[in-house]
Amino acid sequence: MSQVKFFLSSLFVAALLFSSLDYAEAQSRAEAVDSFNEAQDLLRANNFAEALVKFQETRSIAQAAGEDADDIRERAENQIPGVQVQIARAAYQAREFERAIDEFDKAAELADELGNSQVAQQVRNNTLVVLLQWGNTEYNNNNNDRAEQIYRMALERNENYPNPYYQLGLIERRRGNLDQALEYFDTAINLALSQNRQNVAESAEGAARDFLTFQGASQIEEGNYRRAIQLLTRSLEYDTNHAETYYRLSEAHNLLGNWSDAVSNANRALELEQGGQSARAKIYFELGTAYMNQNNESQACSAFRSASVGNFRAAAEHHLEHDLNCP
Repeated sequence: MSQVKFFLSSLFVAALLFSSLDYAEAQSRAEAVDSFNEAQDLLRANNFAEALVKFQETRSIAQAAGEDADDIRERAENQIPGVQVQIARAAYQAREFERAIDEFDKAAELADELGNSQVAQQVRNNTLVVLLQWGNTEYNNNNNDRAEQIYRMALERNENYPNPYYQLGLIERRRGNLDQALEYFDTAINLALSQNRQNVAESAEGAARDFLTFQGASQIEEGNYRRAIQLLTRSLEYDTNHAETYYRLSEAHNLLGNWSDAVSNANRALELEQGGQSARAKIYFELGTAYMNQNNESQACSAFRSASVGNFRAAAEHHLEHDLNCP
């Protein structure tokens, strides 16, 4: 009889233990749900730091509850990287770039930890954009050395990112380093084209073209006409439809006495020039100069008449009155 009582007593104790366990699990799931709802409220109130802590707490509670709270755990884990991204974005919008980088890195680490590689990659792409904007801010403030450091930080993360190469080219252009600038521009162009980023490629091409044209014009002013033609011809490799480059080529050829080349480049410049009569006057003046030296008076007279505008008016009229027999 005593053995029967002991057996029944043991069953009763076991039943109590299982009942307590079921209650504890139910209570833990309820706690996880409550914690998740609190985190959502904080998120809706834009209290991102507190929301992040609460979602992480929810995850821990749900893990402790076991399979019964797996859905709550998954929902919390889905929220955690995104909330960290919101913290990073807030720093970026406040232009606290260095802190924003740290916060985005944390978001990527959380996404990796939770097995969300797609989100992790998106976050790392955001980090590159922040670095670029940070570098651009320093560049615009003429802090060239600091901007260069930041662009190189971006390239350490992704050496195939074309934008920093373009920006490094602008820095070298500002420093007057032609060869180094063109090397960066060329790299930016090649990478951008391979990634179908036409806007970056066009910006780099335009920057290279303008730098070479400027250098060519500077060589003309210094009397180095052959060097000017070399630079200007190289500029055409980046843009074959740039009126200013052809105008400068016409000017350099005139100064070397290459009248036919001056005529052809001036005519090409006129085809491409989108400005009005004042913008075209300088081109007509070079055209008139070439025709005059070829003894083509009728064409020279026509060109100088078109050049008789603004700053070129006096010089053009001098040729018309004193050097040509214009009808």
